[in-house]
Amino acid sequence: MPNACDLDPARLLPPFESSLPGALRFAGESALLKFRGLTREIYSTERFLSDSRERISGVWKTIPVNGGRMLLSGGGGPELMRYSANHGLKLAGDADASRAARLIGTALNDVIASYPFLRSALSELVWCCHIVLPQGDDYDVSFSDPAIPFSIFVSAPVLADQSSVLRVAESLIHETLHLQLTLFEGLVPLVDAASTWSMYSPWKQQERPAQGVLHGLYVFCVLRWMWRQISRTTRSTNSRDFALRRIAEIDEEVDSVRAIEGSPSLTEAGRRFLGGLFVR
Repeated sequence: MPNACDLDPARLLPPFESSLPGALRFAGESALLKFRGLTREIYSTERFLSDSRERISGVWKTIPVNGGRMLLSGGGGPELMRYSANHGLKLAGDADASRAARLIGTALNDVIASYPFLRSALSELVWCCHIVLPQGDDYDVSFSDPAIPFSIFVSAPVLADQSSVLRVAESLIHETLHLQLTLFEGLVPLVDAASTWSMYSPWKQQERPAQGVLHGLYVFCVLRWMWRQISRTTRSTNSRDFALRRIAEIDEEVDSVRAIEGSPSLTEAGRRFLGGLFVR
């Protein structure tokens, strides 16, 4: 369990220490074991949703990540299928999942592995990755749920080009960071849960509570950091152009939510955290 000196929200800012995700995983896994009797060795999204110890269904591939492993799934048991349908997620079949696995492997090795703290976050916090179908060739789908601690859902483009690899890398990091911030908030509340304050989110394109906007800010500020590093170090013109375009898009979105600085929903820790997110 992280001690008091570990609970400064500034520790979440990039490049955060590679040891932080492991400490948060330990806290989350302890709660999971206490309330669900699940450990990493026997965890699956189906088991979590069904509160069952039945055989894992739908898991068809294991990808090693930084000494750990991530289970990839192209299908699922009845609870996962029901959950996915309720959240508008269409789980991929074997052919699509196999294609996605290749892109995920390349994204891990060619993009994420260059940043040990991001690789550590994914290794420690993503235990199950479910492959879902996108809504179109240029539309990526990624999803995670604060109520499901170690699972994410991502899609993969049909074309296996460099832009597709970069898009998959962003989706993986995007949802991993949501998991990380949720685990941190379990230890240090950043938002008053009783507050009803909301504002327009450019990411969801609808009104969102302060917590949702804060999550979006965190995720995209870390991604902006990653794209900046890539834009400065890559030898690929395509990768540099992709990174610069994402930086410009993220900067515009971040600027559009500065009104959150006046939100009464933020705790003192939340205000300190927010101040770091707006620093470029």
